[in-house]
Amino acid sequence: MRLEELRPGLSVQITEGFHKGKTGKVLAIGTFEGGPKQIGALVDIAEPVLVILEPGALEELPEEPLTPGWEEFEV
Repeated sequence: MRLEELRPGLSVQITEGFHKGKTGKVLAIGTFEGGPKQIGALVDIAEPVLVILEPGALEELPEEPLTPGWEEFEV
Protein backbone atom coordinates (compact mmCIF):
# COMPACT_ATOMS: atom_id res chain seq x y z
CA MET A 1 0.00 0.00 0.00
CA ARG A 2 0.98 3.63 -0.32
CA LEU A 3 1.02 6.05 2.60
CA GLU A 4 -1.75 8.10 0.94
CA GLU A 5 -4.08 5.05 0.95
CA LEU A 6 -3.86 4.50 4.71
CA ARG A 7 -6.53 5.88 7.03
CA PRO A 8 -7.52 5.24 10.65
CA GLY A 9 -9.95 2.33 11.02
CA LEU A 10 -8.77 0.59 7.84
CA SER A 11 -8.55 -3.21 8.19
CA VAL A 12 -5.16 -4.46 7.00
CA GLN A 13 -3.08 -7.62 6.76
CA ILE A 14 0.66 -7.52 7.43
CA THR A 15 2.62 -8.86 4.44
CA GLU A 16 6.22 -8.53 5.69
CA GLY A 17 8.29 -8.99 8.83
CA PHE A 18 7.81 -10.77 12.16
CA HIS A 19 4.03 -10.25 12.29
CA LYS A 20 3.47 -11.39 8.67
CA GLY A 21 -0.01 -12.84 8.11
CA LYS A 22 -1.64 -11.11 11.09
CA THR A 23 -4.55 -8.77 10.61
CA GLY A 24 -5.45 -5.58 12.43
CA LYS A 25 -6.77 -2.06 12.20
CA VAL A 26 -4.83 1.12 11.51
CA LEU A 27 -4.93 3.44 14.55
CA ALA A 28 -2.75 6.31 13.31
CA ILE A 29 -0.54 7.37 10.42
CA GLY A 30 2.51 9.59 10.70
CA THR A 31 6.05 9.85 12.03
CA PHE A 32 6.67 7.90 15.22
CA GLU A 33 9.56 8.30 17.66
CA GLY A 34 10.96 5.85 20.20
CA GLY A 35 14.13 4.48 18.73
CA PRO A 36 14.73 5.42 15.12
CA LYS A 37 12.07 7.71 13.67
CA GLN A 38 9.76 5.83 11.38
CA ILE A 39 7.07 7.00 8.97
CA GLY A 40 4.22 4.55 8.67
CA ALA A 41 1.10 3.22 10.39
CA LEU A 42 0.42 2.25 13.98
CA VAL A 43 -1.55 -1.01 13.77
CA ASP A 44 -3.55 -2.77 16.51
CA ILE A 45 -3.15 -6.53 15.94
CA ALA A 46 -5.34 -7.57 18.92
CA GLU A 47 -2.31 -8.56 21.00
CA PRO A 48 -0.69 -6.72 23.91
CA VAL A 49 1.53 -4.89 21.40
CA LEU A 50 1.00 -2.17 18.80
CA VAL A 51 3.23 -2.39 15.75
CA ILE A 52 4.57 0.41 13.56
CA LEU A 53 4.90 -0.66 9.94
CA GLU A 54 5.90 0.90 6.66
CA PRO A 55 3.03 1.21 4.16
CA GLY A 56 4.65 -1.35 1.84
CA ALA A 57 4.25 -4.02 4.53
CA LEU A 58 0.46 -3.67 4.59
CA GLU A 59 -2.36 -4.91 2.39
CA GLU A 60 -5.98 -3.75 2.63
CA LEU A 61 -8.50 -6.40 3.64
CA PRO A 62 -11.91 -6.47 1.97
CA GLU A 63 -14.81 -5.41 4.18
CA GLU A 64 -16.82 -8.43 5.25
CA PRO A 65 -20.40 -7.58 6.17
CA LEU A 66 -21.57 -8.73 9.58
CA THR A 67 -24.36 -11.25 9.73
CA PRO A 68 -27.81 -9.74 10.41
CA GLY A 69 -28.31 -8.82 14.05
CA TRP A 70 -24.60 -8.21 14.81
CA GLU A 71 -22.90 -4.86 15.30
CA GLU A 72 -19.20 -3.96 15.66
CA PHE A 73 -18.06 -1.54 18.34
CA GLU A 74 -14.86 -0.44 20.10
CA VAL A 75 -14.35 -1.56 23.71
